[in-house]
Amino acid sequence: MRRSMVLLTTAAVLIAGCTGQPAFDPKKTEVRVIDGKKFSIPAGATASAHVGTKKEIAFYKKSGVEECRDGDVIWDAKTAQEQIAEAIKEGNPTIHKTLAKQGLIGCAHPVKQ
Repeated sequence: MRRSMVLLTTAAVLIAGCTGQPAFDPKKTEVRVIDGKKFSIPAGATASAHVGTKKEIAFYKKSGVEECRDGDVIWDAKTAQEQIAEAIKEGNPTIHKTLAKQGLIGCAHPVKQ
């Protein structure tokens, strides 16, 4: 009985810790310097290490990220990266369209100085 109670308490603490994570909010941003330019990237997102190529920008636009334009940096929420990795394993070619609709992938324009 005591062991069951310990396991139940441990599980409750773990679940409470996981559900307390703040949701991804693309409106909360931070400035990062990429290729010598400043970009306002959503906090907690991962940005590409370079300005997007024409091919990358075209792919994101086709996926539904309409605000992408030449000279932008592409970013993904951490949860999006996990979903993309899983979709690649499963052969799901539409994952980027789904993530674009959910606001979990996007493009950031250079910050005007």
